[in-house]
Amino acid sequence: MTSSKESQTQRHRTDHRKGFSATSNRRSKADKILTVLNEFQKINHVPPKSFLDIGTGSGEIASNLAEIARVTSIDVEDTRTCKTGYRFIRINDETLPFPDRSFDVVISNHVIEHVVDAQKHLAEIARVLRDDGLVYLATPNRIWPWEFHYQLFFLHYLPHSLFIFLLKMAGRYKEDVKLLSLFGLRKILHRHFRLYLYSDRICKWPGRYHLNYPAFLLKIVNVLPLSAYTRLALFHPTLIFLLKKKAPSRAT
Repeated sequence: MTSSKESQTQRHRTDHRKGFSATSNRRSKADKILTVLNEFQKINHVPPKSFLDIGTGSGEIASNLAEIARVTSIDVEDTRTCKTGYRFIRINDETLPFPDRSFDVVISNHVIEHVVDAQKHLAEIARVLRDDGLVYLATPNRIWPWEFHYQLFFLHYLPHSLFIFLLKMAGRYKEDVKLLSLFGLRKILHRHFRLYLYSDRICKWPGRYHLNYPAFLLKIVNVLPLSAYTRLALFHPTLIFLLKKKAPSRAT
């Protein structure tokens, strides 16, 4: 009989093989991440030396991050097309094979919606992050009407089990995608981290963060003040946070 751990490992590998390929437009995504990190680090004066990139995909993001720091990248399968400049490790599940406080920066870019155990994913990130380290976390917003993995409107608003059932009935199922709303994401992040919203800035100034918007749309999004985008965070298409690890609570 297969153990529960073995079953979980097999599920991770199977889902990844038949799942979504993260290979398009990776250079601009790497540039966006670096721009966000550089802006925040200038404010906080925390020059990074080591990165952990969770979810290697094509490897282009890890390779570009390696231009400024030492990078380790992990994934459950090796689907890389770009293999230079960084160390790659294949893993089985959310468990990270590193000692405590190993990295200055951890990148979880469109990963948390794919993992089996989001709480463990975050707990492991907090464990391997140095006490003064920084996390870049991005995930699609469940409230946004377009679900870009399956390229459908509104169907993901249904309960998750019904959403997956209908995808399977239609022959479109590839893997489970557990989308989070702003409230749901904040709830699980607050356990380990202090949160700094960044998707408001990206919605306000997309060109600054290497998003290729038409000129007329750039003029429209620039009309609203940044405070309006902050208040409208519930409706951002992608939720992007920078995270700082909370100090451990002291026993009284």
